[in-house]
Amino acid sequence: MKKINLHESSPFRIILFRTDRLGDTVLTIQCAQALKDKYPDSYICFALRSYTAPLLENNPFVDEVILIDKYSQKQLTQLLKNKKIDISISFFASKLATYVPLFAKIPIRIGPLSKLRSIFFTHRIRQKRSSGSENEGQYNLNLLKPLGSQKVFFPKIYVNENEKSNAKEYLEKKFGSLEKNLIILHPGSGGSSKDWNTNNYLALAQKILEENLAEVLITGSTEELSKYKKMLKNYPIIDKNNLLEEQKPLREFFAIIQQAKLFLSNGTGPLHCAIALDVPTIGFHTLMRSCKPDRWGPFTSDMQKHTVFTPKDDNNEPLPECTSCNTKCPYYLCMDRIKVIDVYEKIKEIFYP
Repeated sequence: MKKINLHESSPFRIILFRTDRLGDTVLTIQCAQALKDKYPDSYICFALRSYTAPLLENNPFVDEVILIDKYSQKQLTQLLKNKKIDISISFFASKLATYVPLFAKIPIRIGPLSKLRSIFFTHRIRQKRSSGSENEGQYNLNLLKPLGSQKVFFPKIYVNENEKSNAKEYLEKKFGSLEKNLIILHPGSGGSSKDWNTNNYLALAQKILEENLAEVLITGSTEELSKYKKMLKNYPIIDKNNLLEEQKPLREFFAIIQQAKLFLSNGTGPLHCAIALDVPTIGFHTLMRSCKPDRWGPFTSDMQKHTVFTPKDDNNEPLPECTSCNTKCPYYLCMDRIKVIDVYEKIKEIFYP
């Protein structure tokens, strides 16, 4: 890997491109802190989609956010020319994240050697992300190594006091008080992973409420919440009040998550958000190579707070890694091998060690 010789005392203008989804972006935001640590006087800008931008609000290591979907490629190129950017780092070699730095004539352009168009980066880093040998968060940090950044930092989402106060008020109105522990269940995944079935989440919620272990809040998109509401007739103890009324804006959702004592979800964006909010989690992960927990599991300084469930065989041994999910697989629908009672017992162990 060719290292770039830069003076650490020099202020640089650096732009970070993360043009894909929520979970991918969460596992990239620590790179701003890493760069500020290495080059404290530098200007750090994030270029990302509007719907992921709330992740960076109140972040002390980010000087500016550019919403890429608000500009044409030509407009964005001109904007970066005007900003006189010194260094670009593209964490995913999308067309925009590859061509805009090139056309903006940014002198140092770093990115993964993953596609043919990666030849337009001045510094190409070969990474076999599909092997899942490292966490996605570490793969992203590794792209900073040509700049001399070697320290490991972890994603953090910053919720302000007003947001915290509003979340507490919302939950107090919903449940009457916050005296009980709050468990949030987030069954959906947006199609980014193989899921633990929604009925499993609802059965778990019913068990938690039956045993008076904690208060339960089930979250999701407006469409998902509508589907869950129709399913409640099979789970009489779960009240409509145990569901969000509608999908919350991301910042409100983050503040609500931070009030929880435990957050459960499939291996998807909201799970990574909960981890970045320093909330203990239980994550349900498939062993498909593209989604396995080695790459998409918790990326945090305190792994003891986070539990990973993966499907196991009849001898309670982990299933073999697979490359696709199809009916010919002897373990088809393997995520249902994760038993509700086992998850419930783990929750009890977390609350009453």
